[in-house]
Amino acid sequence: MAGFCLNINIGSINIGSIENASSFNIGKNFLKEFESMTKTNQGLGNISGDNNQLPSNTNYVEDPDGLDMWCADSSEKDKKLLETIKEIL
Repeated sequence: MAGFCLNINIGSINIGSIENASSFNIGKNFLKEFESMTKTNQGLGNISGDNNQLPSNTNYVEDPDGLDMWCADSSEKDKKLLETIKEIL
């Protein structure tokens, strides 16, 4: 999150940031089936230097992989994975 600064100090523990689906827990905690999945496709890349211009810029991302991220429960994941592999083969 741009512009957001987080600093947590507990004794000698210093946490500078917590990102995405991260978790910091103290005490009795029960995190059942805690999962985090992410994927990023970037079409432009990084630009560095001074006075850069990108007139009429066109970006293209080719993402041919069919197995990026599965968000269903694990039994559904397994079924979809097997179906996709069978289709590819």
